[in-house]
Amino acid sequence: MKNNVLKLMIISLFSLVSAICYAETSTLTSLLNTTHSLQANFTQTVYDNKEKAVQKSYGNMSLERPGKFRWEITKPIPQLIVANQTRLWIYDPDLEQVTVRTLKQAAGETPALFLSHTDQSIEQSFATQELNKNISGWRWFLLTPKKADSMFASMEIGFVGNEIREMRLKDHLGHTTAIKFENIKRNANLPASLFNFKPPAKVDVIDETRQS
Repeated sequence: MKNNVLKLMIISLFSLVSAICYAETSTLTSLLNTTHSLQANFTQTVYDNKEKAVQKSYGNMSLERPGKFRWEITKPIPQLIVANQTRLWIYDPDLEQVTVRTLKQAAGETPALFLSHTDQSIEQSFATQELNKNISGWRWFLLTPKKADSMFASMEIGFVGNEIREMRLKDHLGHTTAIKFENIKRNANLPASLFNFKPPAKVDVIDETRQS
């Protein structure tokens, strides 16, 4: 159950970051609009409602606007999430299973995912404000979903210059997922192969697109 929640939160993260370039002009969107593609290593830590770290994972990510995303956890339990504008693959090597969805299908489970569509704006979906954390060189923004059925209660995004360095997603039970980015490369030309996925042989493929 916990892994499913993490999957959906990561999809939410992708959707938010890849969609903000379509939002109305604001300080936050202006910062994000400087990035057209992004590659980075990440450390993802989950904290319980007593702020105790209960899970940590490591990996790398690639993003290209609009709607292309790759999130790969390399340890301790490998997992790969790939999106290519209209289709989403979730590959769990330990389960030998791939789940295929349309982004439209996933939007029903993850309210933030619909932000990847160009006809939506960040202002319609989130209340945003800049935070004063008094951390030298950093700028932090708080996003609070306007819909009560959002799977997370709030999200904080931290920048150094024009780079996203950290994101913190808090769910309705008080658990926090903190994602820190390192070795960041912005606006490089990324190969199309990063955003395509072919299921390995002899794995179970659950193709939910056939149900749409």
